[in-house]
Amino acid sequence: MVEFVKLNKCKVKKKELFFIWGMLALPFVQWLIFWLGINGNFIKLAFLDARTNAFTFSNFVTFWSELTAPNGSIKIALVNTLKYFATTMLVINPLSLVIAYFIYKKIRGYKIFRIVFYLPAIISSVVMVECYREVIQPNGIVDMFLRLFGGSIPPEGWLANFDKATGAILAYTVWTGFGTNMLLFMGAMVRVPTEMLEASKLDGCPAFKEFFIMILPMIMPTITTLIVVSCTNVISTTGPILLFTNGGYNTTTISFWIFEKIYGGGVSGGLLSNYNIVSCTGLCFTLVSVPIILLIRFLMDRIPVVEY
Repeated sequence: MVEFVKLNKCKVKKKELFFIWGMLALPFVQWLIFWLGINGNFIKLAFLDARTNAFTFSNFVTFWSELTAPNGSIKIALVNTLKYFATTMLVINPLSLVIAYFIYKKIRGYKIFRIVFYLPAIISSVVMVECYREVIQPNGIVDMFLRLFGGSIPPEGWLANFDKATGAILAYTVWTGFGTNMLLFMGAMVRVPTEMLEASKLDGCPAFKEFFIMILPMIMPTITTLIVVSCTNVISTTGPILLFTNGGYNTTTISFWIFEKIYGGGVSGGLLSNYNIVSCTGLCFTLVSVPIILLIRFLMDRIPVVEY
């Protein structure tokens, strides 16, 4: 009897293992083809000459010269990319957290504010860009407001100004960037036990302390996940540059620079020789960013998580 039970358990275990490996087979094959195969080819292109396909480090030399030159295209793209990343981490995410808290506390008119802040994520980006253009153009609403304080928008507009174009697009990303993060933070706050908040209210805890001492520690896993995901996308951080300036006036970013090199601005296609420098650029930034991301993940995991 004991041997029969052991035999049945062995058969069940084999069936479970067969089912598990069967379910993992398809994603593993997809990973081999669509990640390892594609990325392996791009890594190889980084070490090949565009004309002769011979092994070379010339792509890395070109990458370094463009990165260190005062007006190098990669340097300008990297600086703008870091600006977008810093705006996301230091402006959009904190403001989304604060807005989510006030809506969570159901301030007067919170339903209207919830719609207003999420509306830019629903409306087409083309429509939003055109609306924003009208607002910041010369003799527009912003210009009329600035004239009250003695300022003005230059005749060519901010989007056609080398010093102001990137800042104008950054302001647009802040205006339209609250929606998704706000919903994530609100979803995490809803899970906070109401009994704890009611007890703190009876003890006379002000909203300021409630936010920093109670709410933040309890939603820290969501904040950690959002920070790590944002860091993994640091190189691809960008704005709607194609709709605003098409990369002109020093507004390009790394992702848009890659788009231009590969697709030629989306008009006639890029040159095949650009594939090598693009692969080299992606490889270099990956080698630098991966250790930083792992370090940030390690540090974020050290933050104590409140169980409730």
